[in-house]
Amino acid sequence: NYEIEDWSKRAEDYSDSRKTNDYEYGRKVINILWGEALNSDSEVLEIGAGPGTFVIPFAKRIKKITAVEPAKGMVEKICENAAEAGIDNFEIISKTWQEIEISEIAGKYDLVICSIVLWMFKNVWEQLEKMEQASRGYCCVVTGAKEWNGEEQKLWQKVMGNIKKPDYLEYPLIYNLLYSKGRFPNVRIISYVSERCVDNMITMKKIFFDKYTEVTPDIERLIEEHVLENSKGGKCRKEGKAAVIWWNIQEKG
Repeated sequence: NYEIEDWSKRAEDYSDSRKTNDYEYGRKVINILWGEALNSDSEVLEIGAGPGTFVIPFAKRIKKITAVEPAKGMVEKICENAAEAGIDNFEIISKTWQEIEISEIAGKYDLVICSIVLWMFKNVWEQLEKMEQASRGYCCVVTGAKEWNGEEQKLWQKVMGNIKKPDYLEYPLIYNLLYSKGRFPNVRIISYVSERCVDNMITMKKIFFDKYTEVTPDIERLIEEHVLENSKGGKCRKEGKAAVIWWNIQEKG
């Protein structure tokens, strides 16, 4: 139930490149959806595109992908990565998802997808419905599916003390919400490796803890020290798991 005040800025801070291993993260998602929700003639809308994690690998296999991305730095990165990959069948809408009038895009896309951005919205179901309105076929949410590791546990204790940490995974919540609304979602779990620069990781963790407490200068110092201790060569490497949740918008109970 947390909605950030400046979506554009924080989305830019939160995004990581996940360009590791030639867009492995995006390619794994495509492979799951291919043949059912995606084919070579598909037109896709991605919400919160970041630096092109999906834009680049998707564009190589489908007709066109449109990226909703308000952060200037991320738009520049998409264009840079696209030029490097030699692709041009993409479009960028430089707005937040909230700013887009659904009447302008209703039923326009074969697939509407978002990855690791739903936590930014106060009313998740409202955003899922808006995704469905923009689709003429399928919707997909890619979200976290891995429990906290030891490093994350230690930082929580340093910052929050004896307060119980969140012990839930995101994907069952999304799945159950969809099912409770009469949808029939499919789920597949993927593994991926991501790298963030130290500054990006520090900012991301500040955003996270801002949901639970006031991030004071002392807490900022704890976060910075912790991230630096767990980095190597100015990079923070993380092995993660994500749930790919997709459903046909025409199939409703």
